[in-house]
Amino acid sequence: MQKRLIALAILAASASVSSQADIVGATAGAYMWKQSWDGDVKAGSQSIDMNDDLGYDDETGKSFYVALEHPVPVLPNIRLQHTALDISETNTLNRSFTFDGKGYAATNTVDSTTDLTHTDGTFYYEILDNWVNLDVGLTVRMFDGEVRIKNQTTGDEGSIEIDAPLPMAYVNARFELPLTGLYASALGNVIAYGDNKVTDMTLALGYELGILGLELGYRNFDVQLEDDNEEANVTVDGYFLGVVIDI
Repeated sequence: MQKRLIALAILAASASVSSQADIVGATAGAYMWKQSWDGDVKAGSQSIDMNDDLGYDDETGKSFYVALEHPVPVLPNIRLQHTALDISETNTLNRSFTFDGKGYAATNTVDSTTDLTHTDGTFYYEILDNWVNLDVGLTVRMFDGEVRIKNQTTGDEGSIEIDAPLPMAYVNARFELPLTGLYASALGNVIAYGDNKVTDMTLALGYELGILGLELGYRNFDVQLEDDNEEANVTVDGYFLGVVIDI
């Protein structure tokens, strides 16, 4: 009798662990992003075009994330993502302008860096969990960036800081194609207030085999920020290729 009770206890414990494994999950992913930069910045009365004035073109960046989902209904799930988003260029000016009180004349050579690198902390709830998976929540985006322009001719250097935390609405949807291993996903982080707006949208197609998945997607990151006489109107978009591990 005692041996039977022990056996039943072991079976019950095994079933409990198996059930928890079905409920508790972790996802991690990383991708290389081919970035195309466009837009303008201002620190004063004149706008500086990133392509025409600073010579920006394409850059390659990286992004990686990890998400943890748990069975506690009241507490939100957690997702962390870091995106490297910066570009540096040297260019000879074909016009004169001022930036952050510094003068830059035509034919001057300038070194510039625009850094919009950020880390997202997202707290979300899973609303649907079948062939359509839908998550909604709140992202707090921490920028650690700047726009910096240095005049090689005179040594003058102007800059604006982009380092404020930004709360954003978060939506993440995934659509499974049954019996194929294929899926489509769409993720968005958005906020708009006054003259400021940040929109970050990602679309992807993926193929999953076991716990490993491959994704091909497109990401569009649009920033419109204004603070007194400082402005940044920047769009970074392009295709990415990534890998996902879903446990």
